[in-house]
Amino acid sequence: MTVIVGLTGGIAMGKTTISQFLKSKAIPVVDADQIAHEILTVDEVKVKLMDTFGESILDKNQNIDRRKLGPIVFNDQRQLEKLNIIVQPYIRTEIVRQLDTFSASKVVVLDAPVLFEQGYEKMVDYLMVIKTSAQIQVERLMQRDSLNEIDAQKRIQAQMPIEEKVKKADIVIDTSGTIEETRSQVVKWLVDKNLF
Repeated sequence: MTVIVGLTGGIAMGKTTISQFLKSKAIPVVDADQIAHEILTVDEVKVKLMDTFGESILDKNQNIDRRKLGPIVFNDQRQLEKLNIIVQPYIRTEIVRQLDTFSASKVVVLDAPVLFEQGYEKMVDYLMVIKTSAQIQVERLMQRDSLNEIDAQKRIQAQMPIEEKVKKADIVIDTSGTIEETRSQVVKWLVDKNLF
């Protein structure tokens, strides 16, 4: 039977680094963020988003521009809820479909930034939560997404506080150190659970 590990944490805490490392070790990863990006290209979703947020969210090629949509939904909780009502059913369906394709694997990872917020923890056997200091998180997010500190804080605050996620975790990986130190924590836990 396949063991599903839920991988989550706060935005810009190093989850992608761990996800890429797991893929490099031939562990299948279902990436909810990637699915969310792909969902924005589905015609039915595009129409619903335009009806809700207006055509100003489109780029010059008439595709959804996440850089235009982001400030709308991260500055207003009600707008974020509207976005989630539209996209989350599509994302969930695709996550389930992809997890099913790995049913012959020993372990598969569900990489989902909003794993708790969307109730995906019910779909996994173990919860791996990634954390780092608040200062490192803000610095990484500002650098990664070219945001000022205020906009970075708004995106962080749109997610469940990391302290709440840590309380629910089976394993907490601290990414404040080097990449090698982070990877060794992941490998040790997987080996201890006979998953690696």
